[in-house]
This record gives sequence, C-alpha cells and structure tokens, in this order.
Amino acid sequence: MSDYFRGLLRLPSGVRRFLMTESLYGIGIGLYSLVLNLHLLSKGLKEDQVGALVSVGILIMGILAIPVSLLANRYGRKKLLVTGILFIAAGNVLYAFTGELAYFYLAQILVSIGLTLVETTEVQLLFHYCTSRRDEMRAFSLMFAVFTAFTGAGTLIAGYLPSEATSGEGYRTALLLAGLVFVIHGIVRGLILPAESGATLPKENRWDDSRNHEMMSGWKKKLPSSKLWLFAVFMALLGGALAITGSFLNVIVKYRLDWMDDKVSLLLAIAGVVLFVSSLLTPYIMERFGPHTAIISVFVMNIVIFAALFWSMPVWLFMVLFLIRGGGVTMLSNLVDSKLMSALKEKERNLFAGMRSVFRSVGSSIAAYLAGLILAGADYEMPFLITAVVLAAGLLCYIKWIRPLLDE
Repeated sequence: MSDYFRGLLRLPSGVRRFLMTESLYGIGIGLYSLVLNLHLLSKGLKEDQVGALVSVGILIMGILAIPVSLLANRYGRKKLLVTGILFIAAGNVLYAFTGELAYFYLAQILVSIGLTLVETTEVQLLFHYCTSRRDEMRAFSLMFAVFTAFTGAGTLIAGYLPSEATSGEGYRTALLLAGLVFVIHGIVRGLILPAESGATLPKENRWDDSRNHEMMSGWKKKLPSSKLWLFAVFMALLGGALAITGSFLNVIVKYRLDWMDDKVSLLLAIAGVVLFVSSLLTPYIMERFGPHTAIISVFVMNIVIFAALFWSMPVWLFMVLFLIRGGGVTMLSNLVDSKLMSALKEKERNLFAGMRSVFRSVGSSIAAYLAGLILAGADYEMPFLITAVVLAAGLLCYIKWIRPLLDE
C-alpha cells in the first residue's frame, strides 16, 4: 500500500497540474448539481418536466459526442476542454436569470454542449500526459477522487447559501457562484495545462481536395470495430442504470426523508468524501485483486445495495446504505471506464470517447425521463429497485461479452 501511494506522488507533471485544477471543476459541479433540480421545481416545473429537460440535455450530449471527438484530433483536446468549461458557465448564468421554460432549455443546451466538450476530451488529455498504462489507471482514479472530494465541498457550500425558493427566485446565488467558479476554472486550465504535442495536425496532414480519393478509399478502415460497438452498448446499459437515481439524488433525499436543503447538502457532501476514498483506492484494488475480480465484485455489491435501498428503513440505515452506494457506484464507473479505455489503442480512444458519450447519453436520457415520471408520482423507492435490475443485466453482459474481449 505504501508503494502505491508513493507511486501516486511520482506521476508526470502534466498529470499533477491536471489534478490540481480538477478541484475547481468539482466545486462548480457540486454547486450546480445540488441546486439545479430544486431551482427548477421552485420555478413551478413538475418532476416529469424536469426529467424531460434532463433527458433532452443528455440526448444533445449524445448527438454532439462523436463530432466533438473528431474535432479533438484537429483542434486539440485542451482547447476544446477549456471551451466546454466556459459553455457550462454560460448555462449556469442563464439558469440563474430566467424563469421561462424555453430559456431553461436554452440553458440546458449550453450546459450540454459544455459537458460534451469536457467529457469527450478530459480523459484522453489526462492519458496523453501519462507515460505508462499503470499511470493511466492511477491518474484516472485520482481525477475522480479529486473531483468527488471537491464536488462534496461545492455541494456543502450550496446547501448553506441563501435561497429564495419560497418567493419564486429559486437558487440564483448558488448558480451564479457556480458560473463564476467555472469561468475561473477555464482560465486557469488554459494557462497552466501543458500544450499537447502534435495535438493539431500538421498542414500536410490536413484535409485537401487532392486527398479526397485516398480518404474515401480508407473510410471502411476508419469505421468502428465490433469491439468498439460492444463497448459502447455496454456503456449505454451502465449509464442508464446509474442515471435512474443519479439524476435526482437531491430530490430523492429531500422528499424521501423530508429534509431541508442544508441537511441534504450535508449528506451529499459526506457522500463526496466516501466517493473520494473509493476513487483513491480503485487502482490499488484493481492491482491487488485483478481487474475482472474487482469489477464483478463491485457489480454484485452495487446490486445488493440498490435492492436494499428499495425497502422502507430507519433514516440512519438509509444514510449508511446511501453513502456506501455512492462509493460503490464511483468505484464501478472508474473500474469499467479505465479498463475499457486502456484496452484500446491510442488511435481508437478519441472515437470510443465519442461513441461512449453517445450511447451513455441515450441510456441516461431514457433512464432520466422514466425516473422523472416515477418521481412525479411521489415514489422515491422504486428507482433503486429498477437500478438493481438493470445493473444485474449489466453484470451478465460483462461476464458473457465484455470480459472475453478484455482478455484478448
């Protein structure tokens, strides 16, 4: 264990800079994610309308993911990453100052564009700064560890900021603060992250008319392999499973336990600490027990926890299982995402990042919409049971189809 932690301190300079700036991203997302649904509800939207808004945003991410992944090869992942952060900032500010449904959709479009730019570039950029496969796994998990820890901090701050929910003004202060944090984050990353070597294609490698025939003749070779398609479908299933409750955690906790916002934010902040620890330990568990044993074990643990959360129980027991659920979900996502990405060649990673976002967005969009319909009926237990069932299907898919490909 001590060798593992010493190895974390010896990660390349680019990785360390990336991880330091990830803290600002976590704070911004923590502020935004706690208050957005509550802000929309305070503005008079119903749960099913919120679910529809979230699902549209996720679908937009899916539509844009592959084009963005292709643009990353030409313009550089760092540029797109910084641009995406600024789009998220703009969406938060628009959410804060509008009360009309049409403008809510416009704000969601801005946020979705930004999230697409971030999600389809950040992992590949982080891996670009690494020098070995072991560094990739450790850096990936550390990124989520830093992100989740500071997401918890942002969530805690949001819970104690003043709100005007009863007067219809919603949670404007938290959304404006989130926008400011994202602006600072984008500027800092633009200034201190190392430039990508060869991020922009040299002039002789860019598209021109004289190369049209050559490009078309090689088109079939550029199509995704069956391996990529299978990985992407698996990510749709996993993304859908986690979005059933993940898109509405604040709403579920608030109304299932009948809590005020400050107590909700405190629980979610504590969950962020659990997520930090689980992310930090993910590479060690994979190295210690092997990837397949780790992934299958974490799948089973999540299925059991989500099934248990379906039943009525004392508040203290719900809190304990809820916190374990957060750590289990984070560990599962980190294990699967890093293992699938590391199993691919460098030239396939940008394409897979786009396909992963498309398919995960489709699965998450459907799940978020259905979850919104369920919550509109004030049923705050059923989403946990449905998640357990979908995760069980994901485990069977992993054992039967994904694991054999990872062993190749």
